[in-house]
Amino acid sequence: MPENRKCRSIRSRSVVGLDDSLPQKHRFDRDEFRARVRKWAEKLDIGEHSIYIRPMTRKWASCSTGGTLSFNDELLEIAEELRDYVIVHELLHFSVPNHGKLWKSLMRAHLGPYEELEQRLRQSVIPPGLSAG
Repeated sequence: MPENRKCRSIRSRSVVGLDDSLPQKHRFDRDEFRARVRKWAEKLDIGEHSIYIRPMTRKWASCSTGGTLSFNDELLEIAEELRDYVIVHELLHFSVPNHGKLWKSLMRAHLGPYEELEQRLRQSVIPPGLSAG
């Protein structure tokens, strides 16, 4: 795979009710989030990578073949199991660059029925340009 080619990424939209609909227990700070990524990377036996948390308008996350993981800062505001879904999704792309049978099997092995998490993530967002109210 060419060095400049990006891994597949998860699409993002604006999260519904970011500030007031989620209990405080769902909110993470950046250091906690990075620690969570490192924990999952260790569990998945994925090497050390640069982790960036920044505003992203169209994606939840992306990874590059150069070892950079970028996460949408809106992930700090959603439920832990949905954050884990995005983290594991991206980390597995360092081992499996597509969403084929092996990738799906690994997702199920680590997260169980991940399709339910994917659906919940899709339901927790609104398309760009639309208000939540």
